[in-house]
Amino acid sequence: MQMTRVALVALVALVALAGSEPPDPAGMAQLVTDFGLRLFRAALEARGDTNVILSPYGATSVLVALQVATAGRGRRQLEEAMGFSIDAPGVSAALRGLRRALRGPHTLEVAQGLFVAPGVALRGPFVTRLATALGPRGLARLELRSGEGARRVLNAWARARTRGLVSGLVPPGALSPRVRLLVASAEFFGGSWGVPFPPGATRARPFLRPDGSEAAVPMMATTLRLRCGEFESPGGVPFLAAELPYAGGEVALLLLSPLGRRVPVAALAPLLDARGVTAWVAQLRPATRELALPRFSLETSWDLRGPLKALGILDLFDPERADFSPMTGEEQLVLGPVLQKVRMEVTENGTEAASASAAVVYSRMAPPEIILDRPFLFLIRHRPTGAVLFVGQVTEP
Repeated sequence: MQMTRVALVALVALVALAGSEPPDPAGMAQLVTDFGLRLFRAALEARGDTNVILSPYGATSVLVALQVATAGRGRRQLEEAMGFSIDAPGVSAALRGLRRALRGPHTLEVAQGLFVAPGVALRGPFVTRLATALGPRGLARLELRSGEGARRVLNAWARARTRGLVSGLVPPGALSPRVRLLVASAEFFGGSWGVPFPPGATRARPFLRPDGSEAAVPMMATTLRLRCGEFESPGGVPFLAAELPYAGGEVALLLLSPLGRRVPVAALAPLLDARGVTAWVAQLRPATRELALPRFSLETSWDLRGPLKALGILDLFDPERADFSPMTGEEQLVLGPVLQKVRMEVTENGTEAASASAAVVYSRMAPPEIILDRPFLFLIRHRPTGAVLFVGQVTEP
């Protein structure tokens, strides 16, 4: 059975150079989502009208580990940008609760790891705190100075934990003898649609590109009852929102698109904050619609240094100001590349059972249509907590 699959690997490389009330898991999900969506908006400014996808949860996971590893003004900048401190009362417990909530009956797998070069003496309290955060198997010693050998190990780790969907995370030549530590996070999500798209209904339809031209793309189609609504952004842009649940109902794909076909999807970017998403999702109402959605596959490689700096995280990238003393006292360290690679595939649930359950006979009267034939935003959201697992933009399937 085919299914929507999303995989993510977030990686942070540390390069050695000389010289309020405690949150519950749902509250933690809002903090993680708010930071991740702000990071996505900052990253989107550099990419413009292109297909992109980012994992808020994955990015937050590696930066939480960096909070444990850092001190001073750089640590405070991390906390201010992320909106919480790992040392605040209840935060660690809330993060653990969120991880447990996300590992529900749906197919979501999360893995984290810390890879340390030989000879790096880690402080005991740092190891204890990080082992608590990552689990007893989260700490691994890896010969990072071996270059290609270390790269192969890291890429194999990422590939295994994303069921082969993400490969080539670390490109050739990316690891130098100066690398001392890598914090890694991997996520895999696989979900079949609650109401499948019948493969026989897929046909080529025109899709409007950002430059005004049109391209014929395979558009899946089905008729179903879903939660949807029409709204207006604070900037006065009318847009539609629809929630397409995966089997089991705990996770859903949220779709956002301007009602005007020639309105740029960038006009909706200001909507991407945790409070706003929660507000308009609460206003969605069930309705029968004919949904047409392009089949699409996305793959994005990020170096998030620029977006993180735009959010005020500066000192950790500065060799004169970075303070990693909670981790080790033997070397002066500075934050290097913050890499993330994400891949997503959206297809029909193309089985016989899926084809039968999506038969057109259920809708003899033509319901209103939702046709995503223009650029749109999407979010994959864990409904019980509100955590946004993945967020992206499709400008050309």
